[in-house]
Amino acid sequence: MPEGKTRKKRIKKPVIDLLPELLVKALARHDDFIVTCETDPDTSAKKIHIISGKFVTPCMLRKLMGQAESQREEGSSVVSRKWV
Repeated sequence: MPEGKTRKKRIKKPVIDLLPELLVKALARHDDFIVTCETDPDTSAKKIHIISGKFVTPCMLRKLMGQAESQREEGSSVVSRKWV
């Protein structure tokens, strides 16, 4: 009888430990880097999504930044820096 293959158990890293490496990779590729939180309306379960790629058009970026600026009093923030 052939031996069954065993898989190595994947150790899930906490999201906070994944973020720096994912951000550096996205910046190196000049990709958008989006982090967003979702709460399931039925179960209240929280989930975080980290997405990188080419998603945001200049028009969309201006709209998002304007929306964040208009919601500063509710806790929104915008941080912009010169690309070095």
